[in-house]
Amino acid sequence: MNDYLKNITPDSFSGIVFGLEGIPKAIVLINGPTGCKFYHSATSDNQNTKQLELDPLNYPEKWYFGQPRVPCTYLDKRDYVYGSKNKIIEALTFFKKNMEFDIICIVNSPGASLIGDDLKGIAEEFCENIPCVFIQTPGYSKTVCEGFEYSLIQLFTQLLERGWIKKKAEKENHGSHLKKVVNLLGISIIHKHFEGDIQELKRLLNMCGIQVNAVLSCDLTLESLKEAGNADLNIVINPEYGLNIAAYLKQEFGTPYYLCEGMPVGFKAVEGFIKDICRFLETDHEGMEQFLEESEKARARAYIFLSRLNSLTGLPKGVPFAVEGNWSECYSYVTFLVEYFGMVAESISILNASYDPGNMQLKLREFLKLHSMEASLENNILETNSELVFASANTIAKLKLTELRFSGIEISLPTMGYVDVIPKTHIGIKGALLLIEQVINGMMF
Repeated sequence: MNDYLKNITPDSFSGIVFGLEGIPKAIVLINGPTGCKFYHSATSDNQNTKQLELDPLNYPEKWYFGQPRVPCTYLDKRDYVYGSKNKIIEALTFFKKNMEFDIICIVNSPGASLIGDDLKGIAEEFCENIPCVFIQTPGYSKTVCEGFEYSLIQLFTQLLERGWIKKKAEKENHGSHLKKVVNLLGISIIHKHFEGDIQELKRLLNMCGIQVNAVLSCDLTLESLKEAGNADLNIVINPEYGLNIAAYLKQEFGTPYYLCEGMPVGFKAVEGFIKDICRFLETDHEGMEQFLEESEKARARAYIFLSRLNSLTGLPKGVPFAVEGNWSECYSYVTFLVEYFGMVAESISILNASYDPGNMQLKLREFLKLHSMEASLENNILETNSELVFASANTIAKLKLTELRFSGIEISLPTMGYVDVIPKTHIGIKGALLLIEQVINGMMF
């Protein structure tokens, strides 16, 4: 409850919707009132733009209400008494006649899940020759991470049951690809820099002769979903958003998975990440050498700017910072900021603290103990005296209102509204350089 009292944070219902919205050609229909729609529609379209012009007359249909993504059945009090089947069928009929899509997903809102409508029966009756997924319950008080994982597991489970996805043994030509093929797990459209994260990870892996088939769940296609079970490895970038999905895929398809030691934030982390993946997949040595050469050049470039700053001010060593995020996110940022910059963790605020499938809490606590910074987990981020704050715009804005003198670096949604024309990332080699740039400028201005 602490997370929800301190801040506006998404829950399991949002995780389900955004997990399925990671399929651009999917229609994710919320069976619920319009109040359940607008936030999800706006966030999804902002992160994964479908409408090129902001015209309020576009998408005037009663399911869309002027927003191009996440239609809803606009339930009212009568529907909660007599059921929502008629409105669901009316919406599905409209979509089949007027919209282009690969898959339909029906998600019950919290209130609609109490009505008792048979979504499975409706889906099977109306979507006989259409890939269709239904989510009966939103998970109520579970975390956004759990909802996200649940949606992807249900996506695979239901498509397998209806024959839209086949297991390895039933597929032909498995193993014919020349490159090693992987799926990326634990990245979602509700991660601030998801587009840049994916581009950087694909670039580095491709450099080492590794092809990315699917990112679960961003920019997914029905074709990449069908091929997901044929991957040589599933790579879990963020355990809160992917470890249980990886375990499910291993059970169903026999695909092994690799769990990152925290997200690959910083030079040390990304070098270890790429080395481990290449070792596991036994890829060519030439690509690894090219990657290490690029990483060394990036380290040298970063050193120039950090050395000039340090020679004049002694910074960034000893600068106190605060960070907010899941256990794995906090571990990734804290280790880089402390080890590389010599900065001091003053406050660490954990979101969704009850959910830690990768046991990252233990790793973070051990790291903090080693550097005598255990107290940072007890310090309230809204009372921090840190010079740099790595958090969402909500937290940064709250701290600005206290007139605290600090620099805020956004690492998660929601944002202040800055438009990223060039996709950005804090992951990989390019991500390390961007984070160094933001830290340097954050201390100077």
